[in-house]
Amino acid sequence: MPQTPRRMKPTPPPLPTLRHELDDELAWLKRVCLWLAMTASALVLPVFLSTDNHRETISTIAFAAMGWLAYFLARKGRIDTVRYVLVIGAFVVTIASVVAYGSVRTGSNFLFVGIVVGASLFLSKFGIRVVVLLEIAALGLLNWAEYAGMMPQANFQVGLKTWATQTACLVVVALLVFHGRNRSERINQRLREELSLRRMTEQERDRNLERFARIFRASPTPMIAQSAITGSILDVNQAFERCYGYARVQALGRTDSFLWADNSERKDYLRELYSTRRAEPRSVRGLRADGSEFNAQISSELGDDPDDQLVITTITDMTENDKAVDKLRRSEERFAKAFNFSPLNMAITRLSDGAYIEVNESENSIIGMRTEELAGKTSTDVGVWLTTEDRQVFIDRLLAEGKISAYDTVMRHKDGPLVQTRVWAELVDIDGEQCILSCTVNVTEEKRREALLIELAKGLSGSTGEAFFSALSKHMAAALEADIVTVTEREDNGQLRQLAVWSSDKPIDCCAYDTAGTPCDSVMQSDGVCIFPRNLGQLFPTQPVIQETGMQAFAGQALRDPDGNIIGLVNAMWREAIDPTPESKALIAIFASRSTAEMLRLRREREIRHLNESLERRVTDRTAELVKLNAELDSFAYSVSHDLKSPLRSIEGFTQLLSEQLDGRLSEEEAALFTRVLGATHRMSNLISDLLALARVSQGEMIREEVNISALAHEITEAESRKHDARQINWRIEPGMRCNCDSRLARIALSNLLENAAKYTRDCDSANVVIGTVHPAANEDNTVQGASGAPVFFIEDNGAGFDMRYAEKLFKPFQRLHMPSSGFEGTGIGLATVRRIVERHAGFITGRAEPERGARFEFSFGEAAEPEATVSHEGGHP
Repeated sequence: MPQTPRRMKPTPPPLPTLRHELDDELAWLKRVCLWLAMTASALVLPVFLSTDNHRETISTIAFAAMGWLAYFLARKGRIDTVRYVLVIGAFVVTIASVVAYGSVRTGSNFLFVGIVVGASLFLSKFGIRVVVLLEIAALGLLNWAEYAGMMPQANFQVGLKTWATQTACLVVVALLVFHGRNRSERINQRLREELSLRRMTEQERDRNLERFARIFRASPTPMIAQSAITGSILDVNQAFERCYGYARVQALGRTDSFLWADNSERKDYLRELYSTRRAEPRSVRGLRADGSEFNAQISSELGDDPDDQLVITTITDMTENDKAVDKLRRSEERFAKAFNFSPLNMAITRLSDGAYIEVNESENSIIGMRTEELAGKTSTDVGVWLTTEDRQVFIDRLLAEGKISAYDTVMRHKDGPLVQTRVWAELVDIDGEQCILSCTVNVTEEKRREALLIELAKGLSGSTGEAFFSALSKHMAAALEADIVTVTEREDNGQLRQLAVWSSDKPIDCCAYDTAGTPCDSVMQSDGVCIFPRNLGQLFPTQPVIQETGMQAFAGQALRDPDGNIIGLVNAMWREAIDPTPESKALIAIFASRSTAEMLRLRREREIRHLNESLERRVTDRTAELVKLNAELDSFAYSVSHDLKSPLRSIEGFTQLLSEQLDGRLSEEEAALFTRVLGATHRMSNLISDLLALARVSQGEMIREEVNISALAHEITEAESRKHDARQINWRIEPGMRCNCDSRLARIALSNLLENAAKYTRDCDSANVVIGTVHPAANEDNTVQGASGAPVFFIEDNGAGFDMRYAEKLFKPFQRLHMPSSGFEGTGIGLATVRRIVERHAGFITGRAEPERGARFEFSFGEAAEPEATVSHEGGHP
């Protein structure tokens, strides 16, 4: 987990070094010595002039000499000598001064105080004690000498020299005290800085200890902290608990002996640890809580500090690592075996320059060189790559894709010929360097077979039937280098009929023959390729063709349908003995398979042709029968309808005559019966007329001509308007509608449709009837084409309409969608007549409507079977 950066604590100022302190001490001593020397030197003359006691002058000169000597030594840097010179010299000069003055009560006593102060600054504790004791003893002796009168007579007169001497002593003492104070302050400052540094060091130590504790606890590697004195375990981490199976409380306070499977290994290990204070990683056997042993790697550290009494031990469980190493070893062994004993050409080369690192032991059939011949050479040197550019193209693709499969290239054999090869390669890392593991296969023969098959496919692609077999025999002879190739088909009588024979680079005539006693009989009894590689004449001595042509070898395979029945044979013969190879057998099987497929197709084609011919005859016969039956039916309907007309007219006439003669003498019921009879005869007459009309549209020759549908519609609508002069009908007829059809039949169809439109709109306040063309795709002359190319017309009204649920009855004879009770008269023949007309024209008619929202009929007269010169017809009659 990322940690927040800790703010750096200010670094304490560097502590004064001993050299700096000595330099400061020396500079101060120089100043003190110079002050003493100059002050004493200045007092020599006043003392000499002010007294006759030459001992005082000599002591003053001695004091000045001591000062100058000390100053000289200080200039030389001999600080320890200066200290002793100042203390001892001052002590001696002070005693001499007391003796010279003749009393211990003079100002020289100040010097004794200064000597003690100086000793406290310059000397050790022992030196201070010695100086104090010597001064006490000296003062005692001097006081006794003065008391005993052994001292010269003292001079207690005061004057300038006395004041000067006292002042010099006070200044020296003051300098000593000031120096002592400064030195104490420096020492205190240094102590404070050292204390601060120690405090920071302790804090850093605590932080390091905390970090170590975290690392110790969180480390995934088992760790143990032990006492170097007793060997007892002080702490273990969680990884230790997981590895050994002991809880922390179970391990604390014990020695580590229970963790070792072999105690001798422990003794050797401890001996190394305590002799060198560290133990390098070594492999040992560990012992878990459950009694199981495991391979472990252990290392310990005691540290270089002799006072360090803590041993840190790290254990690594090598079980999984040993398994991985063993697995890797076995994998390497398997790879080495697969690499070295592979029959394929395998090599490992450097990516950078193509130098061979490892080559398997099989003879390299591609370049013809053995392993020892490739040592120290590159792939370009030995001809694996014809040029460095070829290798670079291969390397660029390998680097881009990481591996290459089935890379086709050309290599050179050491004898010179080029070899077609296919390479598989992958990048591998060996000792930190990128290398190429490659496997190379010679595909020269495969390429040749591919070229042969491609040539065969091209040669056979444009042929079918017997021409196909002729081309196949030619290519088979070339592929097998055979002298004769034959493709035969088995007939129903068991004979083989030759479909194609190729001999000596040319086709020869085909024939049929029996298979008994021939090699073909053996082939037909075999499931695969049957081969007689030599001595064919001796094996079949009774076969004249074999004896006459001198054929020595034969190979063939039977052609079988999906049910396993033999349908033919393909075979080849040679004048020389042959040595059959898997390749030649595969080629024969390929040619046999292709021949089987084509022969099955050819047989199916014959069957289909035979069925088509049979079906055409049956359709022609059936069509003739239907035409005859339809003609007889139409003639019968016409005859019946015509023959019914005469008796129906008689019934109607006699009924009308009888009704007139009995007029006034009939009751209302009888008169109603006569009226019903007359109505029925009238409807019967209309029905017979419609039947005659329906029969007529199916009879007679249909003559197609160019008809102006718009003009024809105008004529019919004008007649309908006169018929329905009591009501207003809005006719909208699209101009320019033309069609190639029979004008007579077209008039009948339009009349029926328009009469229906006028009839079913009679209840409308505003009757609208539209006649036009459907416009899905207009051509250049604005005529709309239907599915067959003929124009499609429509007639639409806003009349009564009909329910589309009953639309299937719409065009059937005598079927009406409006009952007589609805007030719409009719026989149900009109739309059936229209349908018969458009179907005679190879057209169509459809209708759709909604009740009380009108109806729409779309129809087409179809297209003429053959374009003819048409007669323009603008009206209803040709």
